[in-house]
Amino acid sequence: MIPDDLLSKIALLSPGTKLRKALDDIISANLGALLFFVDDPQKYEDIIQGGFDLDCNFSPERLYELAKMDGAIVISEDLSKILFANVHLVPDPMIPTLETGMRHRTAERVAKQTGQMVVAISKRRNVISLYCGQYKYVMNDTRILMARVSQAINTLEKYRTNFDKIISEIEVNEFHSGVSIYDVARAVEKALTIMKTYEEIYPYLVELGEEGKLMNMQLEEILEDIEDITCLLVMDYSQKDLDLDQAREIVERLEQDRESSLLRIIRTLGIDVQNLAQAGEVISYPRGYRVLKYTAKIPISVSAKVVKTFKNLRSLSEATIDSLQSVDGIGEKRALAIASAIGMIKNRVG
Repeated sequence: MIPDDLLSKIALLSPGTKLRKALDDIISANLGALLFFVDDPQKYEDIIQGGFDLDCNFSPERLYELAKMDGAIVISEDLSKILFANVHLVPDPMIPTLETGMRHRTAERVAKQTGQMVVAISKRRNVISLYCGQYKYVMNDTRILMARVSQAINTLEKYRTNFDKIISEIEVNEFHSGVSIYDVARAVEKALTIMKTYEEIYPYLVELGEEGKLMNMQLEEILEDIEDITCLLVMDYSQKDLDLDQAREIVERLEQDRESSLLRIIRTLGIDVQNLAQAGEVISYPRGYRVLKYTAKIPISVSAKVVKTFKNLRSLSEATIDSLQSVDGIGEKRALAIASAIGMIKNRVG
């Protein structure tokens, strides 16, 4: 995973930013460039040598014109000022580097020595390389990125459709014969795959900047409520009575695993089975958190009190308005909302 501090630097170079406009102009003119971004230029007086002291406001046009000179350009890290141009950067030559070209060797050493962002543009290859501390990131071709993200979106749409289908099947069984824990694990697995895939392509979205705006909207639609629904599934079917924070920790832990198999998910829910065939025979009834939260619109803190009183959705579905109102936090309005929500689901599932 790309660290957040590096992602924030990548965002500065993404399409739609003033800095990216200057970089694209430099590449279009078949120029090279070495840009050093600093918080306080006085801290790096031993590295910045020669050149011209400008201290002028930053603009893409000015940066492009200054890139026509051979030396490096020093810019304030908030992108408000161009501080120096045509300077000679002199980092510690003992700092190891795997780069071959002088511009990129200097960029890597300066970044490692200062911890600041340095950008190098290759004149021959028209490639933007970002260095920050120990990290290096080569900016990708926008067309390739858009193709990758489009492919990921198509895959995620299919997974979301399958996830919603499994949830619908679970909802039917919750009011009839009970739910196979195998089906619960399938739903959780689909959700984890969606969330993991999104995390993998998120750096691409950051790098696409304005170019990825519509794709980001599509992904937000696909991801809507998926983490919350997964957490509520865990709360509904875990052998332990969990609060929302505990369920979220379990989901995050499963998400971080490279391979979250169905058996691992089932065992994480506290159910000890040896194989999936055995898991298919384990039938459970939910506590009712998901129905209370998403259908009846009851806050999770109040839902916990309802679950504590009625234990599971089966008992809750048989509760009267008066018995619902006996729960702390449930007045007549919420009691009617719960009864109406359960009645609506029963009618829908038959």
